[in-house]
Amino acid sequence: MRVTEKKKQSNRQNAKKSTGPKSEEGKQTISQNAVKHGLYSNALILNSPNLKEDQSEYLNLVLDLEKELAPEGVLENTLVRTVANCIWRSRRVTLAETAQIERQLEDIDSDVRIHIGLSSYIDQTEEELSEDDMRRLRKTCIGKNAIPNENIATNLLRYELRLNRELSRALKTLYRIQYHRKAKEAE
Repeated sequence: MRVTEKKKQSNRQNAKKSTGPKSEEGKQTISQNAVKHGLYSNALILNSPNLKEDQSEYLNLVLDLEKELAPEGVLENTLVRTVANCIWRSRRVTLAETAQIERQLEDIDSDVRIHIGLSSYIDQTEEELSEDDMRRLRKTCIGKNAIPNENIATNLLRYELRLNRELSRALKTLYRIQYHRKAKEAE
């Protein structure tokens, strides 16, 4: 299907009318439109329609880690921030997984009806099933929907493993630096 020259001109004219937000606040707001779970976000603290994070919670996490890990110097403080970032982003993985499971569990009643139609009770209606049969069907459907679908689960697991490796490396490096620093101080 070819686009006529007249249609091309019309499209160009219409495109000029759609210029997006003008203010910095509007640009900041629209930049968060596509954020669903925040796993791949460049921003550390998200404030989107789908995920609102509290900066004070993050700062409390950093302060708690600073007390616990007692960093000294720029490098050790940077490693503590890396640890905090990994923990903070790991929370998003759990939130994303929970949201996916909840979304799947919302469809339990329709899944039960489908199972009734496909099950060995094919000759029975929903009203003819015993309470035990219905309970078993619901458990089957809940079990089936309690795990995120394969693609989502794989991506979440991959992201979580990457964060865990980064966390482990940062802690290992921090402990090694602190060990050498304390050994020098003891001399």
